Amino acid sequence: MFKLKKSPLIAIVIAVLAVLWILSGTLLPPASDQEEAITIAEAEENEKASEDIPQVRVKEIEAENHSYDILLTGRSLANMRIDLRTEVSGQINAIHFDRGAEIKKGDVLAEIEINERSAKSQEAQKLVAQRQSEYDAAKTLAEKGFNSRIRLNEAAAQLEAARSILKEASTTLGKTKITAPFDGIVQERSIEIGDFVSIGDMAFTLVHLDPIKFTGFLSERQIKDVDKNKTARIELLNEEPFTASITYISPSANEETRTYRIEIELPNSDGKIKEGFTAKISIPTAGQMAHKISPSVLTLNDAGQIGVKIVDAENKVKFIAVQILSDQSDHMWIGGLPETGKTRLISVGQEFVQDGQTVEPVLSTGDGAL
Repeated sequence: MFKLKKSPLIAIVIAVLAVLWILSGTLLPPASDQEEAITIAEAEENEKASEDIPQVRVKEIEAENHSYDILLTGRSLANMRIDLRTEVSGQINAIHFDRGAEIKKGDVLAEIEINERSAKSQEAQKLVAQRQSEYDAAKTLAEKGFNSRIRLNEAAAQLEAARSILKEASTTLGKTKITAPFDGIVQERSIEIGDFVSIGDMAFTLVHLDPIKFTGFLSERQIKDVDKNKTARIELLNEEPFTASITYISPSANEETRTYRIEIELPNSDGKIKEGFTAKISIPTAGQMAHKISPSVLTLNDAGQIGVKIVDAENKVKFIAVQILSDQSDHMWIGGLPETGKTRLISVGQEFVQDGQTVEPVLSTGDGAL
């Protein structure tokens, strides 16, 4: 009786186990299949992660010693220029030099009528002679005790007043002759014989061309590489190049152009170089360590600084501000990158990655800048 009651229970347990065994083969894959599924999932996850890391092309570059010439376009200028104006009024009586004439310091260029100026000068000379005699007599009497010190002082004052009148009369008479203040060339003549001139009227424009000056303008980027007394090379049309020294660098920039004026002097004793010649100016700079790059790799950061993006040892993007030292149509030289070792410069894709972002660098093996 006991066995009969237990049999159905055992049968039920056996049936359940059989069903579970059958289902286990359907619902659960074998262990080997499970391992394979895990491997596939990991691969898919890794593939997805690699898809999130952008690729950039990099070029390995190294610093080189670079020297270059600053190239400017300038023009020749007179070393000195002056506008001579009349200092007394009157009629022009004589003109001794015309435009283009070479003159020496002290040459009389033109003369204005003297009129009463000569007579006034002669009267002043006579007055000085009279006052001198009076002073000498007063001094002699004072020394002998026959004249007071007050009388002697009055005579001295009158003598000084007469001398002042003579000086003024002589100066006015001298101003009737328009003279050259330096050696040079008459560039312009503004008067004719018979003209009546007033004080301050234009008479002549004089220029001095020895030495001749050349002027040019440096940018803010260039001025740091130029010092006073450096030599510069001057090239003129159909002339052999000249070498001369920089004699002046403006301490402040032009407000409109933000450029700095420089001047270069060159001997010109024969006057062969005229004012207004166009000149090519080249100024050599000292060599420094720099990197050669393509202009296309330059970029800007959020602060507006110009620079390049590189990939560091951890494959992260890094922005580095640079200074442009010189540039050509197909390449430029920059400063600011590490001067030792190789730098992985992003040559393609720099605009699509951010500073600090992890990237997958693809090395460029070509010989070009990219």
